[in-house]
Amino acid sequence: MENNTSAAGPKRFKGLLQSEELYQYILETSVYPREPKILKELRDATASHPWAIWGTTPDSGQLLSMLLKIANAKKTLEVGVFTGYSVLLTALAIPDDGKVTAIDISRETYEVGLPFIRRAGVEHKIDFIQSEALLVLDKLLEDTKLILRSITRGY
Repeated sequence: MENNTSAAGPKRFKGLLQSEELYQYILETSVYPREPKILKELRDATASHPWAIWGTTPDSGQLLSMLLKIANAKKTLEVGVFTGYSVLLTALAIPDDGKVTAIDISRETYEVGLPFIRRAGVEHKIDFIQSEALLVLDKLLEDTKLILRSITRGY
């Protein structure tokens, strides 16, 4: 059995469940069996990346997918894409005419996930923008203001 103590005292699992064993049990019995194969493949491909900790966890991904479906989301915005696990998950969850605007400063990490996105057949739903997020967000906000002004002038 693993020793859960150190010179600093007992180790504590920082997750909501407060138990690594319970978290692993939930992953193995509920989360992993429901994770689409293409997402698992992307998660596995991301695991060897030096910044793999940045990736979306499959349990939080399933929550996100459920919320997107409940909200009947058609347009989403993702700031910070990394290898694209949550972008792919979102594109799979939204309707075929939906759109994911994905912004990241690095195209290199996004390209890790691009083959998986293409194999899933959802590339047409994703508008990847390589840029600093604030620049794009300012432009999106200005475009929205222009649209709203043109709509309200008609009334």
